[in-house]
Parts: sequence; C-alpha cells; structure tokens
Amino acid sequence: MGRGRRGGPKRGNYKNHGSRGNKSTRGGGKFKNERKFNNDGAGKKDVTSENKRQKLQPEKESVPIIEEESSSSESEEEVKPYTQLLSMFKSSSRAQQVLTSDEEQSDEEQSDDAEEPEDVNDQSNEDDIDSEQGEDSDQNDEEIEEEEDGSLDDEEVNNDEEIDEEDSIHEELEVESEEEHSGNEDEEETSSTDPFHLHFEREINENLLEILTSPKPYETQEVNWKTLGRMVVHLPTKAEKKAEQPKPTLLGETIEKYVVSCTLPVLTTGIPLREYGVKLQLCSNLDTRPLSDDNQTAEELLSPLQHELFTLANEYRDIYYPEMNHLNSDDIRTVYCLHSLNHVMKSRDKVLLHNAKLKKAKENGEATDEIEYRDQGLVRPRVLIIAPLRNSAVKIVEKLATLLLPAKGQIINKDRFYKEFGEEKDDESKAETKKSYKPEDFEAVFTGNTDDSFRIGISVAKRTLKLYAGFYKADILITSPLGARTLLAEDFDFLCSIEVLVIDQTDVLYMQNWDHVLHIFQHLHLQPREQHDTDLGRVRLWALNGYSAHYRQNLIFSSVALPEAAALFSRRGTNFAGKVRIENAVRASSTTVCRVLVQLPQAFHRFPTPTATQSADDRYHFFTKKILPQYRDQMMSNTLIYIPSYYDYVRLRNHLHKEDYNFGQACEYTPDGKLAQVRNRFFLGKKRLLLYTERLHFYRRLTMKGIHHIVFYQLPTYPNFYPELCNLLQDAFQNPKYRGDGSQTCTVLYSTFDAPRLAGIVGSQRAAEMLTSDRPVHLFVSGGS
Repeated sequence: MGRGRRGGPKRGNYKNHGSRGNKSTRGGGKFKNERKFNNDGAGKKDVTSENKRQKLQPEKESVPIIEEESSSSESEEEVKPYTQLLSMFKSSSRAQQVLTSDEEQSDEEQSDDAEEPEDVNDQSNEDDIDSEQGEDSDQNDEEIEEEEDGSLDDEEVNNDEEIDEEDSIHEELEVESEEEHSGNEDEEETSSTDPFHLHFEREINENLLEILTSPKPYETQEVNWKTLGRMVVHLPTKAEKKAEQPKPTLLGETIEKYVVSCTLPVLTTGIPLREYGVKLQLCSNLDTRPLSDDNQTAEELLSPLQHELFTLANEYRDIYYPEMNHLNSDDIRTVYCLHSLNHVMKSRDKVLLHNAKLKKAKENGEATDEIEYRDQGLVRPRVLIIAPLRNSAVKIVEKLATLLLPAKGQIINKDRFYKEFGEEKDDESKAETKKSYKPEDFEAVFTGNTDDSFRIGISVAKRTLKLYAGFYKADILITSPLGARTLLAEDFDFLCSIEVLVIDQTDVLYMQNWDHVLHIFQHLHLQPREQHDTDLGRVRLWALNGYSAHYRQNLIFSSVALPEAAALFSRRGTNFAGKVRIENAVRASSTTVCRVLVQLPQAFHRFPTPTATQSADDRYHFFTKKILPQYRDQMMSNTLIYIPSYYDYVRLRNHLHKEDYNFGQACEYTPDGKLAQVRNRFFLGKKRLLLYTERLHFYRRLTMKGIHHIVFYQLPTYPNFYPELCNLLQDAFQNPKYRGDGSQTCTVLYSTFDAPRLAGIVGSQRAAEMLTSDRPVHLFVSGGS
C-alpha cells in the first residue's frame, strides 16, 4: 500500500479559514496531518549544541523578529487569481527567508535550537507543516500512532537515530560543498543560452498571455527527424504587433525581460552534453566508459532516440510520444529522469546561491530589504512523475540514483523502499512455478510488485537521494493516479508549483482508471490554502500571478496512440514553449493483421455515425440489429464477443439477458472460480456466446479455448491483441467437434472515429482507404495456401 501523510484529531482543522495568527497555538489553520520536526534542542543538550550557542549568541535578537514577520495577514482583498497569497505579500514588510534545501534547513534548525531552547514549542509548530519523516521526534511518533493507527503512512517516521545522525552530518558537508562552488554556479545559471534561465526567469507579456488563453492558442507545422520521424509542432500563434506599452503585472512591478517566442526545434550535433545546460555531475554519471573526458558529445552519451527526445525536453517543450514499448522504455526513462534531475539541481543551486549572497550581505552589514531574488515556487515540489505500478516506481528511483549519485553517494531509506516496493517472496515463488506462456510485453509490465496505489516523495541533494521525504520537503513526487487521488481528497497544495509533469506508460493508466488522471490535472496550480512557510518575497512573480500552467512542461509517453491522451495533451497544457506530437504512419510491414496465422476470413463492417459522442449508441444499434441476430443460428455456436469498454459490456449483457440468449460473461471483476466454470462451459458448447472484456485480457492474457467465431465489438486498444485472439481459432484450441472443418469466422465493427486503432491493425494507408471507401464491408483472408 502506498504511503501517505499522517493525521490525527489533535492536529487542528485542515481547512484554512484565513487564520494565521499566533503560531504557538496548535491547530490554527495548520495542515492536520503534518508532523513536528525533531529538534535536537528539545530536552537534549550536548557539547555541540553548547558550542553552537556560544557562536551564534550575538544573533539571538533576530529570532523573535523572524517569528513576527513570518506570520501572515487575514486580508480579504479580492485580488485574482491568488487573493490570499497576494494579500499576505502586501501586508508583510519582509517575508521570512526560508531555506528550501535539505542541507541548509538542517543547519539552520540546529542553530535555532542552540540559540533558544526555551522556545521549542513555537519552533515545533513552525516546522509542523514540512517535517521530514527521518527527523520526527519520538514523542510525536507515539502521539500520532495512538491517534491514527493504520492511517496514510507515506510520512511514516524512521526512528533509527543512527540514520538521522548520518543524514545530519551528510547535510552539513553538502552546505560546505555548495558554498565552495557557488561562484562557478553563478556564471552557469545566469547564462543567456541556458534553457532553464530562458524559460523560468522571464515573465509572460500581455500579448502572449492573451494568445495562450484564446480558444486556438497554437498553429501547427511539421518537422521530420531521423529517429522520431514525423513531428507535429505546435507553436503559439503570432500576434499582431501593437505599439502599446506592456501593462503592469498584478503586483504592480514593471518587468523588463519577457519570454521570447519559440521557434521550430533544431537538432544540433557534435556538441558536448554539458553545453546543453546539463550539470557536469549528471554528464559524468551518464558516461560509464572508463578514461573518458568531460567533453563527450550528446551523440556519444545518448542513443539516437534519447538524443532527439532530450533535445526537445531540454527546451521545455511539451512532448507526446505514443511509440513507447518494452524495448525502448528504459531509454525513454533515462531521458525524462535526466531532464528532471537537471531541472531540480539547477533550481536548487540557484536558491543556495542566492541564500549565500543574502547571508554574506547580512554579515557585511548591508541592507537586505532592497535585495530581491525570485527563485522559488509556492511550494517546493517541482517534478511530478505519474506511473501505473510500484515496479515502475522502482525502475524510476533506480534510474534517478544511477544518474545522480557518484560512487560514494547515499540513498536514505533504501531498505524500506525495496521492502515496500520490491517483489515479495510469494510472488517470486509463483513466478518460478507458473507454466503458462505470456507475451514479452506482458512480462515487462507485470513483473515485480503490481500494486497500483502508492506515492513517494524524493529529496535531491548533491550526493544524497532521500526517499520518503515529506511532500512539502520533496523535490520529485512519484505517484500512481490512485495514490494521488486518495491524497487529493484531503490536500492539493503540493501540486500548485509543478514545473515538469511526466506521465509514464499512459496506456497502462488508461487500463486502470482514466478518471484518476483527469482528477490530478484538475488539481494542478490551484490556489493553495496554506502558506507552508513559503517566503513570498522569493516566489517568482508569474507563480504569484497564477500563470504557472503556462510554464509547466508535460511529457506524455504511451505505447499506443490514445485519443484520450491526445486530448489531454492538447487541451490540458498551454506551454508557451510549444508542443511536439510524434505522429508517424503505420507501414504495411508493421501491421498486426499480417500476424494472423489461421486461415480465417475477416469481415470489417463500417457503421455510420455523425459524431464521436454518438458513436457508442450507433455501434450498439448496428450490432444488435444487424450482427447479433446472425448468431442465433445453431451453426454459429462458440462465439466470443470482444468488448473494450466496460460500459458497452454492461449494456450488451443486459440486452442478452432481455432477449434470452444462452451466453456467459467474463470480465475483470469475475471471480476466478466462476471464470474457470464459464470457460469450461464455453469450451464444451454449453454457452453459445461469451462476452469477453479487454481489461480482463490485458491483466490476465488468458488462452481462451473453444472459440469458433470471434466478434470484435470494437477494435482493440492494443493492435497486438488482434492477432493474439484470432490465432486462438486454430485447431489446437478448438472443441473436438469443430476441428478441421474450416468454418471459423471473424467479424469486426469500426467507424471513422476508430481510425487510430484501425491504422495499427491494417496500416495507415489501407485504413484511409477503408474509411473513405463507398463499400461498408471489407474482407481480409489470412493463412492457407
């Protein structure tokens, strides 16, 4: 089961009623399922804390000032879209500077404990929102476990003190390492050619904003690359030039630099990967060859597919790639993990650099009120990766660790992760004893832990990858749609600053519950209900103005072309950097109809329908009036009806009950015992018809025996399902009374809105002919001499 945030009745009301007053009062607008930070100064005094107290004693007066300034206002001014955050920004003379890195957060908290051990309660309430599991106090562990045993435990505390000490020491070393290289990072981050700088450090002008919010924000062009093939590029529509001064932003500040208009993507060659803006650490870990220098080109470090995909992703364009399979899935995973880590590290280094500058200015006695750095979002999580199963999360985490960590790197909570996400021993024993053959694509998806409810936060440091970080302390969130939806019922603030969204194995998510994916998109970039200790003086203006959706990058990868995924890509993303959709024609040599080995006549019936919304009703009426009556004949026994949609399955089941057909039913919800009984009766001919759903075939890949006639109520989502089912009509799987008679038939229903599925089976060229032909029936004959 996925791990979630704990809560309890004593944590206060979760909903925010605008009260952000005294922080010493528990529950006043606080997130109810958050936990306290483990302050070493609470009841523990050692030599280290005493030394720190002596060193930091002159700065003791600044603590109560920070406490007063970090409080927020209860202003009710109607400033859209983020009324509450903007009112807090206006009423605060100077927001509290919050360290967003694990390293400096740990170091600063130890300093505060050393300064004021008597204010432990107040400090604990401040840290209550974004506490990390590995640093919670033992007292809170006992308190929350009594309040809510067995609740969402993604924030479950790791009480091992040795891990906490090792983590603390490691974080202190990271701060020193970052300060040493701050000068070099400054030059790199402010480069005018860095895609990160060009995308996130500039504001959207009014003309571009009007275009992105218009009904048709993009114009399309086509580009062909060697590996990706035909790409449909969506670029923001060019606006008419107006001699008007840009309007002031919502906060009343004039911005001099605006984002530039994007152009068609260009594939560059012969350039070192680090010149793409990739961190040197990632380039070094990506290159596993010995005795290689730091100037390896992108072509040498990446495969052709990886090079072209990364070129598009590095420019922060939206990508829809529907040609993922079990052979290239690891290459694609490497691309988006490399891009995500590079984005997180650049954001983190910029924050650390600005923190160091502010600290240096303060030490020199300079006034920091006039210094402004916009380098953060409303909350810390920047990357969201949606994956279908726990085994997918394991592959993603392993890929992140391989790219990020050097030889002496550390993965915190690694044992716990593999215990909860790894394959169980019972599953391993079952895998060894199973005898049934499964296709390679099935084994690639369902090998390992196949639980579809999980979520995990990951905090990234230079030499550390911390798993099970709190959602408000994490840089990368990996979750399944079901795991995210159970948490979104209580909280959605952690999704308000997502800058890179990755949807992996979209076709598998479609087989689970597509509504969960849509639910996640509906909760992106909503107005947060809590401030979450965010320094509004450091938040980028476009985030405060509510323009985060125009900066978010969507990366969608699927094995098949899904209309639902294409609609999600086109309607739920308004990235000003543009979009790229890979759209290649299916060649005749790649069609799956050629893989049917049985001598089988296949009749494709096209039924008329005016719109996609009406196609379900037209399909039902066409099938029940013209196709189904033919199977009342005694000669048409042992007929399997393949139904992709569960709603169509229920509709047909009710119709067959009403018309007194002799039929059986097999769906994903049928118990194993009843399923075996139905299969046996169908094989013996006691059930003349069998309703068979696509999701059952996807999750089980059953070898249905006794099929003499097959009807595809709708074309399969996966093109390879078509030959798999048609080949079950061979004599080896037939009832003895039907063997060798050669009377098997195959009937397929399709409409103009099934073009992507039809193209995957018969090819793009032939599908176009079948959709535009005057003949409503097309016949294919396979096998034989």
